[in-house]
Amino acid sequence: MTTLREAFQEASSFLEKCQIDDPAFEAEWLITALLDCTRTQLFLSWEHQLSTEQIQQLHGWLHRRCKQEPLQYIVGKQSFYGRDFIVNPAVLIPRPETEGLVERVIQLISDNFASDESLYLVDVGTGSGAIAITCALELPQLQVIAIDRSSAALEVAKQNTRKYGLEERISFYNGDLLSPLESINVQAQIIVSNPPYIDQTAYQGLEKQVKGFEPRLALDGGEDGLTIYRRLATQIAHLPQPPRHVVLEIGYDQGKTVPELFRFLAINGCIQVEPDLAGHDRVVWFSMARDDLV
Repeated sequence: MTTLREAFQEASSFLEKCQIDDPAFEAEWLITALLDCTRTQLFLSWEHQLSTEQIQQLHGWLHRRCKQEPLQYIVGKQSFYGRDFIVNPAVLIPRPETEGLVERVIQLISDNFASDESLYLVDVGTGSGAIAITCALELPQLQVIAIDRSSAALEVAKQNTRKYGLEERISFYNGDLLSPLESINVQAQIIVSNPPYIDQTAYQGLEKQVKGFEPRLALDGGEDGLTIYRRLATQIAHLPQPPRHVVLEIGYDQGKTVPELFRFLAINGCIQVEPDLAGHDRVVWFSMARDDLV
C-alpha cells in the first residue's frame, strides 16, 4: 500500500520530470482533489494509505497533466469568488482577474438600485456560468439571463446553477451574443460580458495548456481581438430597451481601443477603465445614454 506521503513524493517527482513548473504545488492540488480534503487535512494524514483505485486514478491524472491538460479540467472544478464551479473542455476556465468584473457589477447595483428592487442582468457568453451564478448569489434581487453560442457550455452552466440552487433565478438561452433578447420581453438593467478578446497572432502563441485544451470560441477575438466588442456595441445600440449599465472584461492592452467602440453609447461619452490586481487594464464599464433616463 502507498501512504499519502509516498504518493505526494512520487507525484511531485513525476511532474518534475514532465517539466511542470511547480510540481510540488500541483501534486498537492491533485491529491487534495482526489481525497476531497484541505491542505491541512492532507498534511495531518501523511501516513493514511491510499486504496488501489485511488492510486490508479492519481496515476491517470498525472499522465493527463504531463500532456499539459489543465489541472482544472483534470479534477473537474475551479474556484471562483470563493466557490467551486464545475468545468470541462466545453468552457473557459474562470480566471481570478474576472472576479474584478463581478466586483464592479456588485458595486454598480449597490450604488444605483434599492436592495429590494427586482433587476435583470444579462450575461453574454456565460460559459461555466461563474459570472451569472456569482452575481445571483451576491445580489438576491437579481434575475439573470445567461446566453452562450455553445450548447455544451450551457449544459455545464446549468449543472453549476443546479449545484447552487438557482434554477428559478437564472434562465439560459442558446444564441449569438444578444440575439436571444429579440424574443424575450425583458428590460435588462445591466449587461455583463467576458467575451473572447485575444487577437489571432497572440492566440497562435498561447501555451499548449490553453490553446490545446480550452475552447477557441471563448478565446479568439478575431484578427485584432476586437471583433466581438464591435458586434456587441452594434447590438446594444439596436436594443429596443437598452440597459442602464454595461460591464465588460478586456485584454490587458485594450484599455484604449475598447472604450472607443462603446463611447457613442455612454452618457457624455464617459467610459471607465479599471485595473486588475496586477495593475493591468481589465474592466470597462459605462452607464447608457438613454432617452428614458434624461
